[in-house]
Amino acid sequence: MFLKETGLHGLKFVGDSELNIWERQESVVELSLILLLQANCRSFFLIAFVAALAMTCQLISNIYAKWESTPVIIGISPHATSIRKVPFPAVTVCNMNQFQRSKVLQYKEGSAEYDAMKVLCNPRSERIYHSTEKASSDWDTTVNSSNTLKITDFVKNHSQPCHQMLRYCRFNGHVAPCGEIFRLILTDEGLCCVFNFLPAHFIYKSHQVESMSDIEAVGYQPVPWDPETGYPAKLPKHHYPIPGAGTGITMGFTLVLDAQVSEYYCSSTNGPGFKVLFHNPITTPNVKEEGLVLGIGYETNFRLAVSMSEAVPALRSISRKDRQCVFNGEKELLYHRVYTHNYCERECVAQYLYQACACIPHNYPLIYKNASVCSVKDTECIHQANQPENQQGSARCQKECLPSCIDLTYTADSLYFPLAKRNFKLANRVVSSMNKSYLLENIAVMNLYYRESAYYGSMKNVYIGFTEFLSNIGGVMGLFMGFSVISIAEMLYFLVLKPISELIAWKYGSKKLHKIERSPSKPQLKDDNLVWHTKELYPKGMSSNKMQPRSKNAKILLVKNRNKF
Repeated sequence: MFLKETGLHGLKFVGDSELNIWERQESVVELSLILLLQANCRSFFLIAFVAALAMTCQLISNIYAKWESTPVIIGISPHATSIRKVPFPAVTVCNMNQFQRSKVLQYKEGSAEYDAMKVLCNPRSERIYHSTEKASSDWDTTVNSSNTLKITDFVKNHSQPCHQMLRYCRFNGHVAPCGEIFRLILTDEGLCCVFNFLPAHFIYKSHQVESMSDIEAVGYQPVPWDPETGYPAKLPKHHYPIPGAGTGITMGFTLVLDAQVSEYYCSSTNGPGFKVLFHNPITTPNVKEEGLVLGIGYETNFRLAVSMSEAVPALRSISRKDRQCVFNGEKELLYHRVYTHNYCERECVAQYLYQACACIPHNYPLIYKNASVCSVKDTECIHQANQPENQQGSARCQKECLPSCIDLTYTADSLYFPLAKRNFKLANRVVSSMNKSYLLENIAVMNLYYRESAYYGSMKNVYIGFTEFLSNIGGVMGLFMGFSVISIAEMLYFLVLKPISELIAWKYGSKKLHKIERSPSKPQLKDDNLVWHTKELYPKGMSSNKMQPRSKNAKILLVKNRNKF
């Protein structure tokens, strides 16, 4: 019955017992030939159905494999985003001079401060340790065991302060006091100055942060921000992180920096100058490895481009292992409030260094409350632990650190030209008032600005969602087999519901018949005679071969009399 009534392609012909190619049947030989051809036709459609089923299964398997192997697709965001909706990048500026000459010349060789100077100036070549080739079991050496001087304290007290480095600041077309918008921050490059960076309590879980001053920008109220949630709905008039107001140098960020070359004692590179890094307001700067160089005696223009990585909310339904990114709140960090790929890796390194040396360097997060900041005596251990052959422990942890699904970064291309060597009027009054000799030997000018007022980010999206997956499978099954949702209803009806209903009807009918057979009473009829006509007995008609009248005058009339029962 199911084969005759189903809508699946081919099965209706497989179940058709009257399928033939001739209409007339005249002889036994022709009848046998017809039966043979009929069986071959049904077999043909059965083979065609099986072939279509096999092809359908293969194509569905390919669709599923593609769905599993490529769950995420990255494209360009369809909507442009204004630069006014994202913060202007945080700007970290560092003098390559590690500390000022006038402050350290008083220290004699053998003193704690002198050892700290050696560590900061050239930690890899200066032989302040007994050996740099010791095994890992000898890391906790007693060398400099009496030197408990904290490197953070020494750097803060002997490096160039921000008010001496920053001579002129202008942002969004307005001149601003540099001391009110910049703060001190300790990085891997030493003591630096940072602009538009959120306070520590917005970024770190601990308020005891030795690497950053707690002084906030004067006249501005800090607000929580991260790349995923963005700015709050209600913002104060003057807030930071501050967004950009427009494009071009006039509406950008201008700095005049003083290197004070006469105060150089040792440089982090092979010459004087500055390092600058542009990053989002919640990312700790890694200036040593990622910073850009500002040359003394030059004006450098940086043209900014925003790079925003976005993701649709539907991506959360895919496991982190398959989508290869993490939404904020999915992975809890030990020290940082907001998840970033950089923070996760830094915490892994901090855990490894704490296990190896029982302290954490000043440029890494204090992930444990009872952890101490490394002092001069711990530098040998830190140096040995940072060797590539000894970093398997942190490497295993870092493999679990996935990029953020939503992130904001900045890229910049630069062009530079020399400052004036002759006496003529200059655009910047601060630069114009300086002696040309001092200008060329100590001053660097930086202009940072957007080149476009809007940007298109990259969008992570589900490559094949459930709707697309179902549509692809439905299209293949409909093309090859004629399968649809109604086909499921047909199977349910003919294979489940109908057999159950017939079974119930058979059981109920047999019990009723059994009661009738055992009943002694005769059936009562209302009429004395009950006449059945031919059309009532044979609704489909009577075949002339099966029923012939006994005589010409015979009438097909069946009469039952009540007395005959």
